[in-house]
Amino acid sequence: MALALLLASPLRAQNGSASEVLTGAVRAYRDLDFDAAARLLRRVLAPPLAVGLDDAERARALTYLGAAEHYREQPDSAIAVFRRLVVLAPRHRPDTLVFPPEITRLYNAVRSSTRIVAVRLPADTEFGVGGKLVAWLYPSTPHAVTVAISGEDGHALRTVYAGPIGDSLDVSWDGRDSTGSFATGDRLWLTVSSRGSRGAGGAGGAGGAGGAKLRVPLRVEVSAPDTLPHPPPLSALLPERATRETGLRSLGGAALLAAGALTLPSLVAPGERASGTRFAVAGALGVSGLVGYLSRRAGRPLPENAAINQTRRDAWRRQDAAVTRENAGRMRAARVRIRGGSAVVLEGGGGDP
Repeated sequence: MALALLLASPLRAQNGSASEVLTGAVRAYRDLDFDAAARLLRRVLAPPLAVGLDDAERARALTYLGAAEHYREQPDSAIAVFRRLVVLAPRHRPDTLVFPPEITRLYNAVRSSTRIVAVRLPADTEFGVGGKLVAWLYPSTPHAVTVAISGEDGHALRTVYAGPIGDSLDVSWDGRDSTGSFATGDRLWLTVSSRGSRGAGGAGGAGGAGGAKLRVPLRVEVSAPDTLPHPPPLSALLPERATRETGLRSLGGAALLAAGALTLPSLVAPGERASGTRFAVAGALGVSGLVGYLSRRAGRPLPENAAINQTRRDAWRRQDAAVTRENAGRMRAARVRIRGGSAVVLEGGGGDP
């Protein structure tokens, strides 16, 4: 009977639930059977059993697996497992009552070289104008980060923070891009880029992991009244300085009037003798044209046109300001809803060991 029980225990570990397999792996580790422990831990961390683990159980399994690989004299595999653990849970620390200093030193060296941030934010946030989405950031080790809202193509729509992060950091976003407009869509991302890298002294190959980039998908919906279009830019403005053509038009117009003053009476009353008055009028018109030409030489200001243009500009500014005030009033009634998904590590993190 005792032999049957001894044989049944590892069999249940091989064929049981994720929790049972994890329990069997921990038991094998404590019995110093590191090969069996590593085999069971890899099995529980792979589908289909992995779906039955929560984050805390997954972190526990990775901790035991990294330690087992270390004692199996597989340093590269141990480092890869611990890096995977840092990516999963940057704030995790092995229990010093369970794992000896050589394991905690190795893990801390890997953690120091693997710069990544865990992000926590509400699954569903709704706010009005003045409200914000708040995200909490927890780094694996103090370093510099850039936090941005990105589009589907990865282009940053707005940088919400760039600087150092210590033990933790909270950042906020009001739902707008860098232009002040609401950033809406189903494929936006909260992107956290960890910058810089640092070697991991004493960790062998643990150094050089560098910074990681983590993205959290966001779905942003804005309910707001339609806004009014701004008036088109002014285009029909008069020239405010004379050109050569301006003076020639003035001179040509006066010459035409003078010619009309001389010829029109002859056309109306043929045979009539030209009077001195007719020549006086034509001369006066010609002189006025010459004066207009001289006063409108190229480059000289045209104050009457400038006054008309200023009146048009003032009217356009008043109209644009009225539209801006009206749109601001309408946007105060806007409601923003942001739903966050599960974080995805794009680069710099550890893969499957």
